[in-house]
Amino acid sequence: RVARLYSPHGGSLHYDETTATGKLFFALERFMARFTDYLLFVSDYERRTYRRKVGEPPIPNNLVYNGLSAAEFEPVRAEPNSADALYIGMMRDLKGPDIFIDALVLAGARLGRPVKAVMVGDGDDLPRYHAQVKRLGLEGHMRFLPPMPARKAFALAELVVVPSRAEAMPYIVLETLAAGKSMIATGVGGIPEIFGAGSPALIRPDPRELADKMSAALADPDAYGRLMPDTADLKARFGADVMAAAIETAYFAALKR
Repeated sequence: RVARLYSPHGGSLHYDETTATGKLFFALERFMARFTDYLLFVSDYERRTYRRKVGEPPIPNNLVYNGLSAAEFEPVRAEPNSADALYIGMMRDLKGPDIFIDALVLAGARLGRPVKAVMVGDGDDLPRYHAQVKRLGLEGHMRFLPPMPARKAFALAELVVVPSRAEAMPYIVLETLAAGKSMIATGVGGIPEIFGAGSPALIRPDPRELADKMSAALADPDAYGRLMPDTADLKARFGADVMAAAIETAYFAALKR
C-alpha cells in the first residue's frame, strides 16, 4: 500500500473561478483529490483559497509549510561594490518586475542619488523590462543577469525586493530571510504568514509604496534590518526537519485510511 499525498498548485489558485480557464483548473484539482489520500497545503492562504474556489476538501488535509535545510540558514554577505537592490524571479508582470523598475526612479528622487539595481531571471516579458529601463534612463544603474542560484544572487545587493502581484508561498522569501538579507515584499498570498501580518516590511504591489520603503531601508540599513523576522523563529517554523516530520505524520495517517 502506498499513500498518495498531493499539494494543490498555487498557480492554479490564482485563476478567477468565473472564467473558463479557472473552471478547468479547479475541475482538475477536484479530480486530483479523488485519487489522493491526503492533501498538504503550503500556506493557510492556499488552504482558504482552495476551499473558496475548489470546494471543501473531501479527504483529510493539513498545513505544512515549505522547509529549508540548515545550510540555507547560513548568512550571505553582500560583495564589495554591490548594488542597492535585487530582484530575482520570473520576468513576468505577475511577479512585479515593472513595479520594481518604476520604484527605482522614485526611490532615487527621494534619496537624492541613483539607486543601483540588479535583476536576475528570465521570461517572455524580459524585452519589455529592458525597454522600460531604457525609457526611464536607468541603463547606467541597472544590470540584467540570467537565472542563477538564489544564494549566489543574494551577494549582488544589500536589499532584496519581492514586488509580486500574486503569490502562494514563495520559497524566495524564505531563502532571503534565512540568508540574513533585508528585504521588502508585497503582502500577498502566504507572504504575511512568514513575516507576520503587521510587519512593516510588507507593502502593497505599488511603485510609490515600494519607493518609500526602499528609500527608508537604504537610508538606514541597520535599522531596517532589525525589522526582519527572528532567525530562530524562522528555523522553528520553516526548517526542513519540521517540514519532513509533518509530512511523515500525514503519510502514516494516510496509510491508516
